[in-house]
Amino acid sequence: MTSHTNSAVLIIGGRGEFGQFLQRDVLPSLGVDNVLTVERDTSVEERSARLRHARHVILATPLADYDDKASELVRQCQALDQQVTLWLISSVQASVWRAVVPLLSQKPNPYLGVVFVHPMYGPNGFRAKEREAGTFRNILTALSHGSRHALGDEVAEISNAFESKLSIFTTTEFDPEAHDRATAYSQGLSYCVAQVMFERPEIGLLVKEQMPDLHHSFHLNQKLIGDFLRTNTYMPGVLELFAGSWAKTPQESYTDLLCAFATANRTLHGEARAAIPTKWYEQLFTASQTVL
Repeated sequence: MTSHTNSAVLIIGGRGEFGQFLQRDVLPSLGVDNVLTVERDTSVEERSARLRHARHVILATPLADYDDKASELVRQCQALDQQVTLWLISSVQASVWRAVVPLLSQKPNPYLGVVFVHPMYGPNGFRAKEREAGTFRNILTALSHGSRHALGDEVAEISNAFESKLSIFTTTEFDPEAHDRATAYSQGLSYCVAQVMFERPEIGLLVKEQMPDLHHSFHLNQKLIGDFLRTNTYMPGVLELFAGSWAKTPQESYTDLLCAFATANRTLHGEARAAIPTKWYEQLFTASQTVL
């Protein structure tokens, strides 16, 4: 993302893990050197002032109340008289789309553009040299253009910068609903494994012996995983499917967990890999091939 003259990139939630990751590892690589942040304790006056100085605004707050925060941000931007692009980067896209689009229609701001995109990478999975680096993508699900703020060229420029500077490609193959279905079948399926680890610590220790990085990441992101399981509307079906697969095993070993994953994955994808794979899905998929 290249910054415009006399403007800033504003990160809402800059102290959070992903906000810090953007400031440390992503934005500097894209040539951005003018970064502002807004936190929960930022005053209303200061929040408004920083918003007026921003050309790009990234909402990097937790998933649990992301829809509400996105709606609040759109309302705050409706009176702006300069071009601004909002980047809504939730891992669950459809509910954000449903919350925001009516607001954009009811009170359109010609200078406001909104990008709905899911960055499929983070502090625990990012480097191009990693084995699963092919999964690190920006999933661009939708654009909302202002009548005086067409996003096509701008988004293309930023996508090209991600590719050339960070080896991260952008795909537009999925709309918000298709994105949520695909990520439930991959990211969500891997989180079913995490749920067993959380509920059965002795199984978690067996996973730790074989996949220490996955074990660490899942425990570090336990709240986010719980929010994803609750928020993605396709997860009830995936959870039920995995529970049935798990119930057919002795439920005692690491191999049993991989068998449950493999059985559920085959039901969801046949012999193919997931449409939107993640780093941890890929690791589990590869490991599960040894038990089939």
